[in-house]
Amino acid sequence: MALSITLLCLLIQVLARSVLLAAAPNALPSLASHTATHFAVHSLPNVSFPLPPSWAGQIPIPGPSDDQLFFWLFQAESQDASQNLIIWLNGGPGCSSMTGLMYENGPLKFMAQSATPSPNLDSWTKLANVLYVDQPVGTGFSSGSKAPSNIADITNDFVHWLKAFYDHFPELKRKNTYIMGESYAGIYIPYFAQSLLSNRSFLPLNLKAIALGDPSVGNGAAMTAVVTSTYLHQQFNVLKIPGPILSAFSAPDRACGFDQVLAQLTYPPKGPIVIPGNPEGLNFLLQKRQHISGQSKIKEKSNKRQAPCPPAPPPTTPALINASIHAPCALGCATYSTALAYLSAVRPCFDPYNIRSACNAANLDDTTGASRYLNRADVKAAIHAPGWKQYEECNSTVFETQNQEDVVPPAYGLLPALLAKGVKRGLSFHRILDAGHLVPHDQPRVMYEYVREFVLGKGCHAGV
Repeated sequence: MALSITLLCLLIQVLARSVLLAAAPNALPSLASHTATHFAVHSLPNVSFPLPPSWAGQIPIPGPSDDQLFFWLFQAESQDASQNLIIWLNGGPGCSSMTGLMYENGPLKFMAQSATPSPNLDSWTKLANVLYVDQPVGTGFSSGSKAPSNIADITNDFVHWLKAFYDHFPELKRKNTYIMGESYAGIYIPYFAQSLLSNRSFLPLNLKAIALGDPSVGNGAAMTAVVTSTYLHQQFNVLKIPGPILSAFSAPDRACGFDQVLAQLTYPPKGPIVIPGNPEGLNFLLQKRQHISGQSKIKEKSNKRQAPCPPAPPPTTPALINASIHAPCALGCATYSTALAYLSAVRPCFDPYNIRSACNAANLDDTTGASRYLNRADVKAAIHAPGWKQYEECNSTVFETQNQEDVVPPAYGLLPALLAKGVKRGLSFHRILDAGHLVPHDQPRVMYEYVREFVLGKGCHAGV
């Protein structure tokens, strides 16, 4: 009976969303103050379907610089949803939140290889007012003198900018607020939340929860090299890796001490779990590997740089895999990068962000549609974006600048401190099946229901 009720509830939601799509969104009171009318987005080129009211443009970060962050705010589509505000951030670092808007959870969505947007039946604007922010400075349509180089400055910029944003949209300050994001936003959001909770007198908000999708919250080595062999075995039915190759990836577990780490993964943990050595230079206490444009760089705290690995054939045999994993230039125990190299060599369309993607799949390998659209002069004018700036999905300068700092992952102290502040709902972990790195893109309906049920805490009885 429970299954039938759930299916009926989902069916009602699908029908209701179709009706909402056919009609104009509900006419709710405007969110904007008289100082924000110039941010109004009146229409968008090549969009013939109804959209919720929205506002977009740059707002300066208070201070002596000319730094400005770009935002796009969409109003909720119902009175019930209007009580909530979701602030969405993409990661990178340096990747625009317009990716989330146009490929994941916004009211308009680019399908694979499309040049113009389509309506999104699973838009989060049916659940809340949604604010997309390009940050830090230099990301997307945000601009300024230079990108900040440390998390303290990035956090300070965001919190002060958010206060300036609320000066234009004061109605939103009282909403139930949820900060959500994915990837490197797993670094940003806990730091932002800590600052907001510690400075309520400066910016009093009704911050209800934070939600992090496939986030960078822990030790890089633990999230990559340590679990590579286990992951490859778990995903055998998808990746179809031959037995001798799997064995070649399993062998380093003992030599590198990964089996000892995995043996400690019990709940509740018996104590701190120590990563032996510095696998691939990803143990954050020692070194950090930077990935940009398909290249890798190694940075030590002493600022001495490791010589790059010489050219080598793709690691497609057990012997080559073993040599790649234990190459001195890769700092040893390089199971993660070797697995990426192997899979890229044997699977021409391998996508590390979604291992299920195929050559003809509607995946995120092609995001040129949205980038071309956002770089059109008429679109920039419509959303009040700086006409002089070329939109980039991810800004390599911001990436390289921020990766000069070895940020302490939030799992090391920050998340426990947030929980200690008295977060009522505590910490929970949810796994979305058959999704890759960008869950709202890969499983939009499931993610919509997840946000509705677990983040906002509402069931089927709350309507759509």
